[in-house]
Amino acid sequence: MEELDPHTLRVAASLVRSRIARLTLDPRLDGLQRVGAHRTLTQLAIDLEVSADYTGPRSRRRKA
Repeated sequence: MEELDPHTLRVAASLVRSRIARLTLDPRLDGLQRVGAHRTLTQLAIDLEVSADYTGPRSRRRKA
């Protein structure tokens, strides 16, 4: 299996952060579950971003 590229890791971190933003809207979770999920997902997003930084530099946007 090939290694993940930095862009893929950053996209995954972005998706995790968008899920964090929607946690407050989930009626199935009580306050403690939200806090636990928030902490876990935040750590996952940080880990993905650090892995992306370790794997390679940020891609530069191309001018059109």
